[in-house]
Amino acid sequence: MTNRGICGVDIGGTGCRAIAGSIAHEPGEPVRVDGGVRIGPEGIRIPELLDVVGQAVEAAMHAAGVAQLDVLALGLASVQSLMDDPTPLHTALTEKFSVPLTIVASDILTSHVGALSFEQGAVLAAGTGTNALGTDFASVWRRVDGWGHLLGDTGGGAWIGRQGLESAFRSFDGRGGSSLLLEALRVRFGSPEILLKDVYTRPDRSKILASFVPDMAKLADDGDTDSARIFRAAGRELATTGAAAVGDGIPPRLALVGGLFDATPLLMEALRSELDAHRPEIELVSARGTALDGAFALASSAAADQGMALNHPPYVTSRRHE
Repeated sequence: MTNRGICGVDIGGTGCRAIAGSIAHEPGEPVRVDGGVRIGPEGIRIPELLDVVGQAVEAAMHAAGVAQLDVLALGLASVQSLMDDPTPLHTALTEKFSVPLTIVASDILTSHVGALSFEQGAVLAAGTGTNALGTDFASVWRRVDGWGHLLGDTGGGAWIGRQGLESAFRSFDGRGGSSLLLEALRVRFGSPEILLKDVYTRPDRSKILASFVPDMAKLADDGDTDSARIFRAAGRELATTGAAAVGDGIPPRLALVGGLFDATPLLMEALRSELDAHRPEIELVSARGTALDGAFALASSAAADQGMALNHPPYVTSRRHE
C-alpha cells in the first residue's frame, strides 16, 4: 500500500466522486457515493457534507492503496454563494482526515482546471444547474450564472425539466401544453399530484426537476414540438451564458463540460447557432477532463509546490495545518 498520497473530491447536489493517488503513481479508480451538498439557514451544512465526503474519500484511498493524505482538494457547488468563510470547512476536513493541506474550491473552478488544465479561457458547465467561468488565473475572474434553480441556472437540467413539467401541467389543466409531456410525467412520477408533493416537500427538488430531461429529450427527438422548443431555448440560453464568460482579457475559447450537452442534438445545434450569430470569434474546444480531474490536479499542483490558483477567494482557498 502506498504510504502517502493526495485526493481530489467533486461534490454537487446529488452525488460525490473522489479519486486518490500519489504524484509518483497513477491515481486509482474514481469512486462515487450518493448524497450531496445540503443547504440550511446557516448555509452549507458542514456535518452532512463531511459524512458524504468521508465515505467517498475513504473508498478512494482504499482503491488507490493510499494510507495517509498529504493534500485533499474539495470542489463543491454553492461555495461561492453560500459560504462566506471557508475556514470552518478547512478545519473540519483536516480534523477528519488528518491532512496537512486542504483546498476548497468552487465546482466551476475545478471544472475549468479539468477542462483546460490551468490554461486561460472559459468553461461552461451544464448538468442539473449551469455555471460559467472565464479566467486568466491572475486578475480576471468572470463568473456567470450558477445562481441556483430558483433564481438562475438558466438552460440547465432543472430549468429544462421545469419548463417541460409546466407544459405538462398546462395540458392537465386544459390550458394548452403538451399531452405527450403529461403522459411522460405520469410514467415517471405517477401523477401530477404525487409530483407536486415531492417538488414542494423534498430538499432535492432540483434533482427531481432535472430527472425529467431524458424523457423530454426522447420526445423532442421523436418530434414533440414543445419538448424541441424547450431544448432549443436552453441551447440559446447556454450560449448566452458561455459567451458572457468570454469577456475582456479572456481568450475567445469555450469548453463545454457536463452531461446535459449530450441530451439531444437539438440543444447543441441551437447553442452553436447562437454563438455563430452573436459571438462568431468564440471557438468551442473539447474538454480535456472533468471537475473531478480538476480537483485532483489542484491537489497535485499543491503537492508539487506549484501553488497555481490555490488562493483566489471565493473561487479557491487553501490552508496549511500544523
